[in-house]
Amino acid sequence: MNAKAISGFDTIQVDLYQNLLLNKISFEGKELNYFRKYGAVFITMPHSMKKGENFSISMEYEGKPLVARKPPWKGGFVWKKDKENNPWIGVACETEGASLWWPCKDVTNDEPDSAAINVTVEKDLMAVANGHLTGKEENGNFTTYKWHVSYPINLYDVSIYVGKFTLLADSLKMPSGKNLSINHYVLPVNYEKAKIHLAQAKDQIAFFENTFGNYPWYTDGYKLVESPYEGMEHQTAIAYGNGYKTSYNGFDYIILHESAHEWWGNSITASDLSDVWLQEGFATYAEALYVESTRGKNDYLRYLLTYRMFIKNKRPLIGPVGTRYFDYKDSDVYMKGAWTLHTLRTLINDDKTFFDILKTFHETHTKKTVTSQDFIQTVNTKTSSDYSWFFNQYLYKREAPFLEYYWDGKDFFYRWQYVDSTFVMPAEIALDGLVRMNLKPTTALQSIPLDGNTYKEIAFNNYTALFGLKKNKKLKTSKP
Repeated sequence: MNAKAISGFDTIQVDLYQNLLLNKISFEGKELNYFRKYGAVFITMPHSMKKGENFSISMEYEGKPLVARKPPWKGGFVWKKDKENNPWIGVACETEGASLWWPCKDVTNDEPDSAAINVTVEKDLMAVANGHLTGKEENGNFTTYKWHVSYPINLYDVSIYVGKFTLLADSLKMPSGKNLSINHYVLPVNYEKAKIHLAQAKDQIAFFENTFGNYPWYTDGYKLVESPYEGMEHQTAIAYGNGYKTSYNGFDYIILHESAHEWWGNSITASDLSDVWLQEGFATYAEALYVESTRGKNDYLRYLLTYRMFIKNKRPLIGPVGTRYFDYKDSDVYMKGAWTLHTLRTLINDDKTFFDILKTFHETHTKKTVTSQDFIQTVNTKTSSDYSWFFNQYLYKREAPFLEYYWDGKDFFYRWQYVDSTFVMPAEIALDGLVRMNLKPTTALQSIPLDGNTYKEIAFNNYTALFGLKKNKKLKTSKP
């Protein structure tokens, strides 16, 4: 580990799971003293480090890393055999942390600016990792593959794959005008299938560059690696294990979603997993935007409406800080996160401004860690408005807004429920499918005259915004 001291210290902490054995830690060839407590390793430096001083620590360790129980959701190493009985290995560790397999500063709010990953395997196998391949060395029955990551990388993105892979090499001239190297690594039995199926990634990443800004990793390229688990957004080495399946929308959602993470999650990374909606919600919404670009607005809405069925509203989108807060069983960071962006787009009601917000947010914070407040600030700056009331509701409250209403044939009664008094989102109704009317509900009960002899049906346009509906006959007896 090569680093620079940003302040003076005499002890440094790294992290390593307790089941792995540390053999030696050294500094400039001298062994260092250290002690372990839980998953932390506290290393005593040979002298007090001064601010700005560069230093290098070497750590030697061994052991059997945690085996994944349900990758990538319950992470660790995956040890499998392919259909031809060759070893097939992968690792995913978003919630557990990278220290389950290597000693590191296992946090999400800081990233190494580069990484070297050298993997030695039996010579009939191949080792693939993040970044670009700089070379390989033969040593008897073994080959060492040398990979280099040229950019900052969040630690759970660091990964390796071992298998009997075949390289599927390609390139793409991106909308920026730059050439992007594309190198997929697939099992030989799937090579012909992969040539056709994985080609869809070209259109997807080109669309994302047009929509969100430049592809962040031109030096390291783009690649999908066939993995023994469904998928994971490992930077420039995306795990693909979806069985070459195409959804009813005509694409493979794993390729689409994980590729979107190159912008949302890898380039822009939540500095704490409590803000993981910035990664998962944005990547999920990116799927819908791709559907809109290829199939139109109606299919975009249908795609989002399908996802809305999975929103649970059991917990706020933003959780407690400092706890690696991410429960794979809670899909709201995906679905509700996407619907929060969709609702914001509806509310802004100006696609030029909305897409400028997305692109500016990415370009301003590319290759950095961020918080939700960074995004909120971008929204407020670009709209010249204060959307705190909106984000307080959709990010920090558990409940979605509900429009409580009742129509007695003469008057229409309505009010927002499960919101505070600052919530000012309008709601649209349609009368007999022809006349549209914008309401401005508040927490106070309001009513408008609505003659049942003139109009027979009221429909609610809540497919453009995330809110529920609650019919309540008692509103008629309340006084607005």
